Amino acid sequence: MGTLERSHDGKPPIFSVISDEGIMIVNLNQPEKRNAISVEMMRLFERAMDEADMDDGVLVVVLRGVGDTFCSGGDLSQGIAASAGPAGARASLRAYLRAVRAIRRCAKPVVCMVDGYAVGGGFSLAVACDVLCASERALFVPAFCQIGIAPEMGIAKHLSECVGPQRTKELLFLGGKISAAELFSMGVVNHVWPDSDVERETMSLARKIASMPSHSIQTAKSMVNALYDGPLASVLDAEASASPLCGAISSYQAEDRSA
Repeated sequence: MGTLERSHDGKPPIFSVISDEGIMIVNLNQPEKRNAISVEMMRLFERAMDEADMDDGVLVVVLRGVGDTFCSGGDLSQGIAASAGPAGARASLRAYLRAVRAIRRCAKPVVCMVDGYAVGGGFSLAVACDVLCASERALFVPAFCQIGIAPEMGIAKHLSECVGPQRTKELLFLGGKISAAELFSMGVVNHVWPDSDVERETMSLARKIASMPSHSIQTAKSMVNALYDGPLASVLDAEASASPLCGAISSYQAEDRSA
């Protein structure tokens, strides 16, 4: 692993702060790239989730993006060589899939706050969380099929649980911008607040959860996840093969058109 890339503020691309109230705030911290997620970021994110899980002083995790975008999707500048082929892409994708697994296996509830855009893998991260809060201006973009890759990071499974398979397929087929209000009406987003209030209200919600008996909260998360997460491993395993293959086909077709 090379030198850890740092953001303009000197902090790593994922950093966390724990409040006196037991709330760990995990920050996606590449605002100059609109918090595009890289392999290195997802490794750091997995580590942060595992630390939250093991720290008895952490009661709730809040995931947010630094700046005016929650996450713009995959970091296209990280330079995964096309010559690496599907095998190389599959190895890189594992870091993203482990990040989703880390959210689901963490005993502590994970509250996601989306302000601005949540694109592609950013949308996937958001819907993998236990509670999803958004600003009125937040926009969600399932940009996968439109760029020739398979839906990734468990989004097909997690969306289907909220809106059903037919609506999920339409959303993934067509992509486009989906407002927070629309996802709230579908049951995907828990709360939509005015832009100026979303951070305050999200933290207020996190404090309410943190004030509850932690053993009951953790048991409730575990019980609900047990009902739904049985197929998750199979879905992520399928993605690990399907997504690199789709990417390779798209690259080949692009090269063929340019020839």
